[in-house]
Amino acid sequence: MTEPMQDVQPVTLSSQAFLILCRLFDGCYDELKQNEQLSELVESIADMLLAGVETLEKQETKPKNITFPLTLQQMFLLRKLVVDLLALSPSEGDGKTKQWLQECLTALSGGGISDAPIS
Repeated sequence: MTEPMQDVQPVTLSSQAFLILCRLFDGCYDELKQNEQLSELVESIADMLLAGVETLEKQETKPKNITFPLTLQQMFLLRKLVVDLLALSPSEGDGKTKQWLQECLTALSGGGISDAPIS
């Protein structure tokens, strides 16, 4: 079953935040894939993230920001993974990684990257 086009939202992240999101998802992929109810959704997210990474690898000059389409269901699952990871991370962790995860959370919640500037 395909998603209606109106359910697709563009999400914009800095390139580094996008790659962090990909690593987070990759780390959870096998466990998420075991849930039969989530299997199709997980696979659709994996396909979209992999396509984004492949596009990045082909570009000589890496873009600062990446915009990619997500359905509301995909956004919800990715946002939940980011929230869970932020809740588990110690307060004295890698500041940049937390900043990029916070950027992911803002973007997946409907905000833009302008809310989370990367220096």
